[in-house]
Amino acid sequence: MKCTIVLPMAALALLAGCGRESPTEASNDAPVLSELVITQGVAAPAKAPRSKRPSLSAAAAAVSSALGGSSTTPVSLKPQSCEPGGQQVVVTYTVTGRQDNPASFKVNTRWEYNGSSWSGSVPATVNVATRGTGPGSDTYPVTLTLVNASATAAGTSSVSVVPFDLITTAPAALGVGGANVTVHVAFVACPVTNTPPSLTLPNDFTVEATSSSGAEVNFAAMVTATDAQDGDLSSSVTCTPASGTTFAIGTTTVNCSVTDAGGLSASGSFDVTVVDTTPPIFTSFPSGTVNLIAADITGAVLDIDALGIAVEDVGHVSEPSTFHCDYVADTKLGIGTTTTVSCTAKDASNNESAPSTFDVFVGLNVNATGFLPPLRMVAPFSAHKRGSTVPHKFLPPTYADGTPAVDLADGLRLVINHLDGTVEGADVEVNDFSAGSTTWRYDSDGGQYIFNLKTGTTPPWDIGTWKTTVSYAGIPLATTQFDLRR
Repeated sequence: MKCTIVLPMAALALLAGCGRESPTEASNDAPVLSELVITQGVAAPAKAPRSKRPSLSAAAAAVSSALGGSSTTPVSLKPQSCEPGGQQVVVTYTVTGRQDNPASFKVNTRWEYNGSSWSGSVPATVNVATRGTGPGSDTYPVTLTLVNASATAAGTSSVSVVPFDLITTAPAALGVGGANVTVHVAFVACPVTNTPPSLTLPNDFTVEATSSSGAEVNFAAMVTATDAQDGDLSSSVTCTPASGTTFAIGTTTVNCSVTDAGGLSASGSFDVTVVDTTPPIFTSFPSGTVNLIAADITGAVLDIDALGIAVEDVGHVSEPSTFHCDYVADTKLGIGTTTTVSCTAKDASNNESAPSTFDVFVGLNVNATGFLPPLRMVAPFSAHKRGSTVPHKFLPPTYADGTPAVDLADGLRLVINHLDGTVEGADVEVNDFSAGSTTWRYDSDGGQYIFNLKTGTTPPWDIGTWKTTVSYAGIPLATTQFDLRR
């Protein structure tokens, strides 16, 4: 804008005096100006406001509080043995500010604790889109998996998740300096899950009865129970019927169960069969040989009842018990015979014992027998000339009732043996050996048996001592010695 100012001369002079000298000192010869024109210059243009530089983009990270991971709400992490998949935590990356070009960075998404330190793996790429300078922000969630590979880890720990491999370009490059995040972890033990106990029972088994009531059965040592949480529960097992109960003959089902502290139970059953397979025994039985005296020449009859045989079932489980012998009642057993009798016992359950045996020998009463003169029963024995007749006489044995056995002549046997010192020679049957000998006969007048032995002068009739024996059915009736001389 242009402005013109007109001043009077007097004013002009005053204005001039302000700069140099007073008006009174002015030269009278100075020209007189009638006016001074001052033109105001154009004002300098105002400085335009400087535009504000747009802010650069930056990423910040935070752990979702809902899932834990902060210092106040750490992630509860169990050992991998009870939580194989680990625990997941979401980290949210927030990007604000201007970003001219796309960018990216990487984050390890699997973090494993080995008991002393953390290691990251399985990288994931976070791609950040361009954004202007406007308000607001962009978010990029990343899911992390935390794994406790140490079963003994306890207490707390933390893992620092740091972005890496940043790819960005200017202008307005992405900054991730504040994108680190610390995840806090609290280690916890595996949860205790109650499981049912394990019950071990015996297989079905059989026991032998010990009385008519059956048998006392003890199976406590065969019944065991264990529980993963409570340990040994064997003492807590209950069975019906209980161990130590007397079980009747037959099959009984035993039902057992056990309950752990958490209220879980296990049950099972097995059968106990009580049997009677034990045969009775002989409580009285003949020992050795039963000797009978013949009733007559036909022999003797065995009286089983007179032997006092008795049987008893073991434990009296299945009485009454009986016995049977293979001897047929009233059967005559011949003189001189040995008969083996076999007996078995049987109880009321038809259990039969193994055979028990005894021998029966039928003899004659020979206590009063012996050779009569001329033979002598003791030394000095009788002497006879070789070739002479040596009479053999003896009193008859008796039968069981004391009656003399006078009907044995046909069965009498006379054997002589030549003695050489104490050594006997071969048996020499002399009943009919040499001419002149008689046969055995019973002399009723003398009450004796008689046999006249005719010796010879040729072998085998040797000079010396001879042993002579008369027997019936192998039963010696009389024996002695005599000498033959020239």
